[in-house]
Amino acid sequence: MAAMTQWESFLPPIEQVDYYDEMAETQGESGSSPLEVAIIGGGMTGLALAVGLLKRDVNFTLYERADNFGELGVGIHFTPNAERAMAALDPRVLQSYVDIATHAEGGFLTFVDGFHEGKGADPLTSTEETMFQLHVGDGYKACRRCDFVDQLVKHIPPEKVRYQKWLQSIGAQEGRSILTFRDGSKAQADIVVGCDGIRSKVREAMFGSANSCPKAQYSHQLGFRGLVPMDKALAAVGPSKTSNALGHLGPGGFVLTIPLSGVNAMHVEAFVMDSQPWPEIKSESDTQRYVLPATRDEVVASFKDFGPTVQTYVSLLPEKLDKWAVFDMLDAPAPSFSKARMCLAGDAAHASTPNQGAGAGAGMEDALVLAEVLAAVANLPHLDEGAVIAALGVYSEMRHERCQWLVASSRRVAELFTWKDPQYGHNKDKIRCEIEERSHVLWDYDTDGMVKETIAKFKTELERM
Repeated sequence: MAAMTQWESFLPPIEQVDYYDEMAETQGESGSSPLEVAIIGGGMTGLALAVGLLKRDVNFTLYERADNFGELGVGIHFTPNAERAMAALDPRVLQSYVDIATHAEGGFLTFVDGFHEGKGADPLTSTEETMFQLHVGDGYKACRRCDFVDQLVKHIPPEKVRYQKWLQSIGAQEGRSILTFRDGSKAQADIVVGCDGIRSKVREAMFGSANSCPKAQYSHQLGFRGLVPMDKALAAVGPSKTSNALGHLGPGGFVLTIPLSGVNAMHVEAFVMDSQPWPEIKSESDTQRYVLPATRDEVVASFKDFGPTVQTYVSLLPEKLDKWAVFDMLDAPAPSFSKARMCLAGDAAHASTPNQGAGAGAGMEDALVLAEVLAAVANLPHLDEGAVIAALGVYSEMRHERCQWLVASSRRVAELFTWKDPQYGHNKDKIRCEIEERSHVLWDYDTDGMVKETIAKFKTELERM
């Protein structure tokens, strides 16, 4: 057997690690490590990473710019690969989702032709032609984002969180990162993880803020979303259409209708492809920059040529609602997810359109890789800057290609959903084949193998030092 390097004896043997079981035995017995991680941003990715680091006894502080954690009360779905990553992070992360999610009848996500349904038909009795169905893992389920965040927060000790900390800049001093916040306060950390969304200040610190720098840009897709009380939906379209998760497809747009039993409502998201630029709004508020006031009449006009079921659903939306711009990083991607002692995760790294239902799930995969490789760093005999930089480089290497594929694939899915490809049109067999292929590239990903490869690459990097 080859002799171990000075580092290797402190890392868990790859073949012996079961990432779905308790891992305390692999992380040492001396309590929390001296490594200090700063998580910037308390969205889903940041919170999931925090829970994963807690499980692995890695020191961290989570900095949130708001005075509390919160997400919009809109629907979220996690695909099978994401659920595996959540379970490996900490079973409580997955359970936080399962406990509040609504299962669609039959477990399918069904896509229908929302355009050619008979004009003037009664949606209570009419039928939209099924184009294809996706059976997602152990069954399609969804919940509200805000409910999932509320569950995750329960697992994080309050003393690990700092609220109203809006990151201003990141500097360096004596081998540590120095965080400066808008309130004038400062903090130090060995590693800074940017989970701070599409306008990431960590990404700006890594790559700059000039027009040529990596950034999220308007994808020329906008969305309207709202909740329709279940009793109104039932009275208007009937039980079969309100007990199933449906995607109503058509030219130029599509509508998702998802039952949410926890709030006794249908979650309705209507997406429109938009050829116009999004107006430049000078505001530090993401809500003011990316969300504009809209009316139900605007949504109705956008889907006036669709079938009666779609028209009925959008007519049930609140009279006043918002339309939000969908931004992604396809056109200006980050060349890497790490630089020096900083790295990016979730939307800060690879903001994606929601069409493949996988953006938040990719953040769960990010969090798992980071939790594992940071635990490996924390378990080393002493904190070494070279090991820190190597670990973050391995994280970027493991995540960058897959996430860039997802961003591009999600754009492509929008083309298929809106019948934009002239070679496909609304040919359901062609659309189904490509959607299934893309879905399985996403769903069948070996998350356990991802973790083992991460640790193996990190060991290799340590051996080179």
